[in-house]
Amino acid sequence: MIAQIAELPRVSLGCYPTPLIDASHLSEVLGGPRILIKRDDLTGLALGGNKCRRLEYLIGYVRQQGFDSFVVNGVSNMSIQLAAAAAKLSMKVRLVHGDIGPKGKQGNYILHRILNSDMRASSDTGVIAPTGPAETLDDVRVKMYSALENEAAKLRDEGYKPFVMRSFDPTPVENAGWVNAVDEIQQQLEARNAQAQYVVVANAGAANQAGLAVGAKYLRTPFRIIGVSTLYTGAKAISEVVRIANETASFLELGITITPDEITVYDEYVGEGYGKITKECIEAIGLLAQTEGIFLDPVYTGKAMAGLIDLIQQGRFTSKDTVVFMHTGGSPSLFAYGEELAAKTG
Repeated sequence: MIAQIAELPRVSLGCYPTPLIDASHLSEVLGGPRILIKRDDLTGLALGGNKCRRLEYLIGYVRQQGFDSFVVNGVSNMSIQLAAAAAKLSMKVRLVHGDIGPKGKQGNYILHRILNSDMRASSDTGVIAPTGPAETLDDVRVKMYSALENEAAKLRDEGYKPFVMRSFDPTPVENAGWVNAVDEIQQQLEARNAQAQYVVVANAGAANQAGLAVGAKYLRTPFRIIGVSTLYTGAKAISEVVRIANETASFLELGITITPDEITVYDEYVGEGYGKITKECIEAIGLLAQTEGIFLDPVYTGKAMAGLIDLIQQGRFTSKDTVVFMHTGGSPSLFAYGEELAAKTG
């Protein structure tokens, strides 16, 4: 483990290292590189997922600073893992969400109901995509944070000291887990006498790729981090990775700087937008399930795998390469897309 990360406060929530498995059948079918899958869907908290890496360090920091509760937005992978962690640690979480239709009452929503999460509806937040043609993601962000601050004020009136989660502006300490993941991957590769040229990861808010980029540069690994955007355009995604990466590197005092030319993000696989399932995503989910018995999600990893498959078919990765695919979890989202998946994978 990187020394600066080892000194950070941390709570134990996940089962690490997560497995790194050979997807030999998938590799054979695609006729491309050797594909290894980093199973962060098996972290062990709730139904698993990459947010556990972030929460171990975030909650450690938050508790050290005297906070005793959280306010978080959305019925999401992050909020369900946070709620599960809080239950384990006897902390309070207040979840603020927007309108939830019948389709939304699946997956993570059901898990929140089982956890008896403190959920508060707000018409002004919970929506990542713009709600009108003139409204931008920044507009949505302002409304989201305003709603979270309102609930935080209520919790303070109740005697709590809440920490407000800002999904688009992660606290640098959160990314320590993803910087450390690079060391974990490299040790696993060395243990099997393997060397990877690329690590492919879904990029939504950019934090995952940012943490990996910092770890890869600091540890001077032989592999390059490749992002597949599920939200931003390529230019925006790269700028966000650079911003978050440099905030993280500075916080950890690693003495490195990430520049835009060091970051690769493909944005061709977003489709109609965040959370909008694509034909290629559905096909990728089916292919991995039918070759390796592993399920991806429709929002993040399904699109990232669709990108990997297409890049292999274009010759971007060849049979001489070894690629690590980051499975960041999110499988509960499959059930919110049941109709689309059943219609096109059956």
